Amino acid sequence: MPSSPAPAVPTPSFSAGLRHALAALFAMVVLVAGIALVTTTDATPRADAATSSSAAAAGKGILRGTIRQSNGQIYNRPVKVTLFTQDWTYIGATTVTTGYKFTVTEGLYRIQVTDTRPTYDTNRFAPTDVSTGVEAGNTRVRDAVMRRGASITGTVTTGRVTGSNARVVASNQYGQSYETRANSAGQFAIGGLPTANYSLFTYDARGQWADTSMWLPNRKIGSNTNVAVVLRRAAGALTVDLYGGNSPLAGSATLTATNRTTGQWYTAKASGGSVTFAGIMPGPYTLSVPDMGNYLGRSGPVASGRHVPTGDILYTSFQLTQRGGSVTGFAVDDRVSNRRLPSVQVKLYDKYGTLKGSTWTSPSGLFTINGALRSDSGYVLILQKPDGGYVKWGPGGNDTCSYSMRRAGTFSIRQGTVVNVGGIGMTAVAPENNPNCVPAAPTTPPTTTPPTSTPTTPPASSSPSASPSTAPTTPAPTSSPSASPSSSPTATVTVTVTATP
Repeated sequence: MPSSPAPAVPTPSFSAGLRHALAALFAMVVLVAGIALVTTTDATPRADAATSSSAAAAGKGILRGTIRQSNGQIYNRPVKVTLFTQDWTYIGATTVTTGYKFTVTEGLYRIQVTDTRPTYDTNRFAPTDVSTGVEAGNTRVRDAVMRRGASITGTVTTGRVTGSNARVVASNQYGQSYETRANSAGQFAIGGLPTANYSLFTYDARGQWADTSMWLPNRKIGSNTNVAVVLRRAAGALTVDLYGGNSPLAGSATLTATNRTTGQWYTAKASGGSVTFAGIMPGPYTLSVPDMGNYLGRSGPVASGRHVPTGDILYTSFQLTQRGGSVTGFAVDDRVSNRRLPSVQVKLYDKYGTLKGSTWTSPSGLFTINGALRSDSGYVLILQKPDGGYVKWGPGGNDTCSYSMRRAGTFSIRQGTVVNVGGIGMTAVAPENNPNCVPAAPTTPPTTTPPTSTPTTPPASSSPSASPSTAPTTPAPTSSPSASPSSSPTATVTVTVTATP
């Protein structure tokens, strides 16, 4: 890999006859989110997975199988098993030996099994794909049979010396990439390749030499191809300053630069508002920038048609112009609309269940989620106190309430605009479960006049001749039988108001 502040990383590209169609295919694969079918880094294992939360009530079944070799024997070595939906949407992955098991909702699925041996092992098995359906309340068994893949071996020469530690990438028309590093003598090997056409890209570790890719069509499982790679051209470099509107673009993201003459692709990570592609082929380039910050990504030519020079560096800039949408609102107690809730976590999901942003409400209960939010319907907000903590009220925080999770109804967002969803009510835990939680307001106004009925029995008297006519005209309040009779109804009103929350 070239040594530079932001070293370039090779990505797939293809020779003249195929590069345009395959570039479109690769872009489609990236957008499907999850078809990075072969990588050298395992995803977080998740053996039990469901297709979506909306299908939770559809019932579940079990998908299991045994990993076998081509002779039918069980393959007792670690493999990575990745689960996809039928349209290649990624669900989860796990590393197992012998067999696999997934508990899933009813539907159609794809299983991909990948050998975990190093890429340079020429005995490595090629990835194996299995498609199947699963019914609720049933177990579907599908074994996966693995076979030794194709391999590519060779040596790398840069200029007039061996290509020590050169990076070598084999990429096929399906968007699959396999890579390795050459040893100190410039020798390399890549194994475990499925049958396909391959472009072989080689990158000088010092970033001084470059060349076009080598085209290796129709490589078949079990075959080996030995090649000699010679990097003859002095490499160039491209540094791009990134802008969102009229301001430098903060944040980090992986960008792609494509040589418009050779079709060769390079990737590098942007940081600090710029990106550098070092050790690349001279020529004209197109830059592809993903969504960054609050701006939507785009692709376009760089440097107004200028070319990356041989053995030199080209400085230029690139601007994202379209802002995404944003959503704002506030969390409230659903019993008291003017009681706003601080320190509530707010998450925004799109209609596919993808998390698009997260924040916390301010001390005044307000929240705003910005980002590269595209125009669409079906957005959902989830509000919760994930730690189960309390929101405090009153002087010194004496009154406290905990709140259950709230899912706010679907709404639409439009690029470049702010959607105000207003107050979103959250339900407090019942006072009997949380004695310090302020109770709900009464549904009827308090009584403002005292009772007018006289006691049913006369008050006790020390004189047997006492007449009932001597009973007091104002009875004792029913809320306190032992209290002395009041001289006016005012005291009774005061007692009733005190009981009002």
